[in-house]
Amino acid sequence: MNNVKLGFSWIGLIVFLLPMLINIVYVILPPKNAPATQQETNKILEIIEQSTRMLYMLAIVFLVSKEKVDFTSIWMFVGLIFLALYYIVWFRYFLGGRDIELLGKPFLFVPMPLAVFPVIYFIFSAIWLNNYIAVLFMIIFGIAHNIISYKSF
Repeated sequence: MNNVKLGFSWIGLIVFLLPMLINIVYVILPPKNAPATQQETNKILEIIEQSTRMLYMLAIVFLVSKEKVDFTSIWMFVGLIFLALYYIVWFRYFLGGRDIELLGKPFLFVPMPLAVFPVIYFIFSAIWLNNYIAVLFMIIFGIAHNIISYKSF
């Protein structure tokens, strides 16, 4: 925990916002065949999911590594691959007529890719930024998020 200091990271903010951009499009263009009611989910898991999402965002943006950011790091490139996969799955959904079934359909043998890919992206991005506190928050978020996603689809 000694590797970070309080500050502001533009890179951390960008890392957090990149996967969120496609969600704006989703709000504008929701599924054509969405169910009228949502399934009941576990409130404790939802609280864990939402709180660790916010803690990750705060950690990645306001806890800045004392180490210099390496723009040639393998962690950055692997993270970007998972971000690209995330966007590809979203494009599949939008180009596939916004069918809600596409949101939970496996991609490249990965079940629930819209739950798995961004979590892996966020973990690799936090490792790249030497922010292990953010990694911890994202692991907890990822567990809760994937359980909720599994029960939803």
